[in-house]
Amino acid sequence: MANQVTGNAMIKVLFFARLAELAHTDSYNADYRDAMTVRVLLDDMDGKLPQALIDYLKYDVSMISINKVMADWDDSLEDSDEIAFLPPFSGG
Repeated sequence: MANQVTGNAMIKVLFFARLAELAHTDSYNADYRDAMTVRVLLDDMDGKLPQALIDYLKYDVSMISINKVMADWDDSLEDSDEIAFLPPFSGG
């Protein structure tokens, strides 16, 4: 069975700092699909958000959180999750 969008299932995506500038927004609502991971979510956003943002997320070091818990690219997502993409932090 192919991955399917499940009704009005959504994931809230948040962007911070430089990422919000590249996205031209600080949030985005994405359709949730069964068996979705953060990496699949990024692939789904390709073509829907500015290419500069997608390239930054794919090729630069960004941190990810799922429901305010640090996560990895291959972590599974659930309907109504809140995903945050954060640029690398620096300082002391």
